[in-house]
Amino acid sequence: MKTLSIGRLMYDVNILMDGYPQEGTENITKEMITCSGGSANIIAYSLGKWNAESFISGVIGYDETGTTMKKNMEENKIKTNYLETNYDIKTPTSYIFINKQNNSRTVVSTAINEFNIKKYEYDTSMDCVIADGYEYNASVYAFNKYNGAVTILNAKTPHNGLLDFFKYAKFVVCSSTVAEAITGMKIDFNAPITMATVYKRIVDKYPHITLFITMEGKGTIYSVNNEIKVLATINTEIVDKTGARDIFVAMIGYGITSGYDVETTIRLATIAEALSKKTIGSTLSIPILSDIIKYYEDKFGPIVEKNETIQENNSVNTNPSQTVPPSQPSPSKTEVNSVETLATPATPTPASNTQSDEQVITNVFNSAPNDLTNGNNNAPSA
Repeated sequence: MKTLSIGRLMYDVNILMDGYPQEGTENITKEMITCSGGSANIIAYSLGKWNAESFISGVIGYDETGTTMKKNMEENKIKTNYLETNYDIKTPTSYIFINKQNNSRTVVSTAINEFNIKKYEYDTSMDCVIADGYEYNASVYAFNKYNGAVTILNAKTPHNGLLDFFKYAKFVVCSSTVAEAITGMKIDFNAPITMATVYKRIVDKYPHITLFITMEGKGTIYSVNNEIKVLATINTEIVDKTGARDIFVAMIGYGITSGYDVETTIRLATIAEALSKKTIGSTLSIPILSDIIKYYEDKFGPIVEKNETIQENNSVNTNPSQTVPPSQPSPSKTEVNSVETLATPATPTPASNTQSDEQVITNVFNSAPNDLTNGNNNAPSA
């Protein structure tokens, strides 16, 4: 399996403290963990650790941090053929303050310079391409070049230009924040009809994609056999959740490319995400594949054989079924919750009586994307 991860790269400095520092005080800590970070990095590391031939495409600065990152990539079997060094920038760094008393995270990142990948004439065949939604030219080029591969958009944070990526990716792993911004609706985990409505509205706008909506700390909304479902997250002790969602996305790519069905892939991704939260450091917390598979098989039995046909769900069932909010497990348990089927309302309910969908989208994305306001559902050929 050959995979390509495209996006912005970051170096993480994790600072562990006994409580959050107060303004104006001096603080000393002996616990500091550094590692490569950024969504593209975490996904590339994950796929490499799971035995894929993993390539990364991104930009680092000509400095000690960038040199360290490249060295770490190569030591972790990441192919750096498409890694660029920009001599005019410093490698972006994230300072992550972890409060050991409650495991909260406070992140301060250096400003990301306005630079982009310039060399993206990828010359190696790929089975899977995952983009983080920032490097537009390189990502669209790869999605078009590898139109026979699994192409995934990791849509984590709303920003101007993100929605253009939806036109080219076959699979989209979309955060609830992005989903709410696109639809102008609020997702309420205790009101399953809102989850079904948001999901359906996005799929109606982009019928060519297979969509997964992640709800942090809650679960994932997805569709199988024209039914919208939600798989709740695993309830486990959280030491550090940095990079956990990106590890989830990496496993979505691994599962789909391996030929696993959607149900199997979602469960594996949910397990990988939960296991990663037990270790500090984004690329240091990636669980090994054998542990993920063992956890899965202990709960669900042997994994379905590879090379099954993956059904891309371009529509959803409009016949409402009885809905029960997914129950949360006891904090003392670690398990994958059962899947719940959600009702799909025929008429979506707006999130606000005073703002139109276009106004909500404009507020978040700083522009009103044409494909959401003119009813154009035709994605460009990729």
